[in-house]
Amino acid sequence: MSEVTSKEKTPFRIGLVGTGGISRAHLIAFNAFPEELKLTAVCDINREAAEKFVEEAGGDIPIFDSVEEMLEKGEFDAVDLCTVHSEHYPQAKAALEAGYPVLIEKPFATRIEDCEELVELAESKDLCLMIGQCQRFDPSYVAARKAIQTGVLGDIRGVRFDCMQNLEFYVKPGHWLWDGDKAGGGIVISVMVHRLDLMRYLVGDVKRVSAMGKSLHPEMINGAEDFVTAMMEFENGAIGEAFGTYVGYRLPYSESFMIFGEKGTVHAVPDKGQWMGPAMIAVEGEERKEDASAFDGFTTIEGDPSMRHELGFVNEILHFAECCQDGKECDSSGRDNLKTMKVIFGIMESIKTGKPVDIV
Repeated sequence: MSEVTSKEKTPFRIGLVGTGGISRAHLIAFNAFPEELKLTAVCDINREAAEKFVEEAGGDIPIFDSVEEMLEKGEFDAVDLCTVHSEHYPQAKAALEAGYPVLIEKPFATRIEDCEELVELAESKDLCLMIGQCQRFDPSYVAARKAIQTGVLGDIRGVRFDCMQNLEFYVKPGHWLWDGDKAGGGIVISVMVHRLDLMRYLVGDVKRVSAMGKSLHPEMINGAEDFVTAMMEFENGAIGEAFGTYVGYRLPYSESFMIFGEKGTVHAVPDKGQWMGPAMIAVEGEERKEDASAFDGFTTIEGDPSMRHELGFVNEILHFAECCQDGKECDSSGRDNLKTMKVIFGIMESIKTGKPVDIV
């Protein structure tokens, strides 16, 4: 492996593992910024899938059939994991032990002990370990965070968010996302993880959760949950409520949130055709007519100009490459993401025990 210095910023070479659906979101970054990012290795146990991906990526990229082979023979500066959740831990461990920085597509791993071990390993080798929580890099949400931090909402008092999908519309029967062993759970670890991490980013850390959940669809196996509701208490005193489903019969594929402050509200409610809406804000002192509806008075928060692309996936990969090259701490680093994963596993524990769980 060649050493990366601040003088060798372009192109930053990445070996990508896993060419399933989410890899296409990552591919957008390589296509959009070819002078800064370069795919120099692709790995998948499904050779046909890897060849198709390489063709979409422009061809002439070495393909490897295993992570071990790619780490031994490939030429790259960092590893990007887009694989089945249960493979994140062993693959990330192998890459870190080989001396490579690692970007792991969310979720971090399927056990908190594995997450903690990877953090310690990365820090012992002074390597970047970043978790792909792409919503932190959405221009609208970055701007919303800055607005909240200025205090325009006053004290944050409440949070509400939803995560809704009908999984059978997106994957076939028997897909690994139905399997609690391979996915690490159901809707909570696979989808709700996005909004839980975003709420930490916007509002602050969670200190207590209480949850209920069900597994109803016949395809859901090994404890994977498909209906969940959770209540949260944040360290700053705010309270929160979350709902998620993988199997709503008729619904918009969507993720929404509302943040209620003493002096204003921020919401992001998707419109028709959207799965994630832009952040909008209304604050104390803004003019509002007496006969205005509850939706009047909100203005769209303009995307933060520091984000170079409209898609969070692209911005997160650019950020990862920059941190690797400059030796900076990643936003959504492994260390930071431990706090998100503790909330995830706390919700899953509460579902099993029926008791509140303190996040420590």
